Amino acid sequence: MNGGGGRSEHEAEVLAALAELDRIEHERTRRIALLDSRRTLRAVAERARAEHGFELGLGGLVEGRDLVLRVWSGTLHTTLHDLRIPLGLGLGGRVVALGSAVVVRDYYRSSRITHDFDQQVGSEAVTGMVGLPIGTGPARGVLYGAIRGSGQIGDTAIDGLTRLAHLATLAVDVADGAATLADAAVTGERRRIAAELHDGVGAMLFGLGSSVRDLRADTAQHPELAARLHRLERELGDAAATLRAAVARLHRDRPAHPGGAGPGDHLVADLAETLRTFEQRTGTPATFVPIGTAPRLDAERAALLRRTVAEGLLNVEKHARADSVAVTLTHDRHRLDLAVIDDGPGPESNGKPLSTPNGKPLSAPATDRAAHTPATGAGLPALRACYERLGGSLHLHSDEDGTTLRGELPLPLPATS
Repeated sequence: MNGGGGRSEHEAEVLAALAELDRIEHERTRRIALLDSRRTLRAVAERARAEHGFELGLGGLVEGRDLVLRVWSGTLHTTLHDLRIPLGLGLGGRVVALGSAVVVRDYYRSSRITHDFDQQVGSEAVTGMVGLPIGTGPARGVLYGAIRGSGQIGDTAIDGLTRLAHLATLAVDVADGAATLADAAVTGERRRIAAELHDGVGAMLFGLGSSVRDLRADTAQHPELAARLHRLERELGDAAATLRAAVARLHRDRPAHPGGAGPGDHLVADLAETLRTFEQRTGTPATFVPIGTAPRLDAERAALLRRTVAEGLLNVEKHARADSVAVTLTHDRHRLDLAVIDDGPGPESNGKPLSTPNGKPLSAPATDRAAHTPATGAGLPALRACYERLGGSLHLHSDEDGTTLRGELPLPLPATS
């Protein structure tokens, strides 16, 4: 009877975990809805017309290999509505490809853009157009401002549109960061449920199977009972196989990311879990702050970032006497920046980068510091060497405001087909 009670307890725990996973998924959807990128683009497109003299405002979002015009203000027709622009083509596709502004004051005579969409643009009688990228890192979208007639796009109008693009970038980055954190929570909950299923229900099924096999050995004189036990053993085997498949699926499945992007592994979930465990163990509040979407990383870079956070938190725990710690992760089109920041004095508080015993700074050339161990422990030199081998750098800085361990890495080049 006790075994039955144990089974009920395990079933209740698994059901509670599944309910929590459902709650997190619902919360993720709610947060992203509150920070809807399309709603933000619509607002700034309308402000471009109302405040900066543009007659037409457009907003496009990167969806796969295309920029899709999802927002419009001041259009005369529908030819630009939901128009798909392959990356690199037209004005918007060039903005995404370059990651920088493109200004075309005479649209039809410009040699800076391809003219694949002249017909659609011509239906709006556009004569000049500006496109600005939105989003930190690879562009997540484009904000357009356009004029009609014989006027010219002035520098003041471009400056105003640039400010609106910065506001849109902040909103998109916050939305992407919220989605990244929620995805990390979902992934962490999947792992916890998988462990619960494996350790609880899996162990229970194994125990029941063993008991059934033992009973079968004692039923040689009762063929009907032996047959029933054999069927029960087979059903338990099927249940165990289904359980293993479910556990594998929980480990494998990942939440969808905006625009089809994703981290390539569970890096974000791992970092969030590392911070949560640190906070539980030490009592020091720890926050993970991803900016924008998580970049796609190869296994070597992802492992190096995990090691950096672990080493930074170890230094905080050993030396910092901090009241709080934060880990930030951000990137642009070419480089990634990871920082472990605390508000404690650290091992030194001299307002200068922490240095090795012979006075060489942590960021000094490897040939000058190979034989030395920095003041914070033996783990940093090995980490620093890994960063430098990948073309990056690792710095440790401490002053009266706290200590920061910062790693910078070039992002891997995209695969070419």
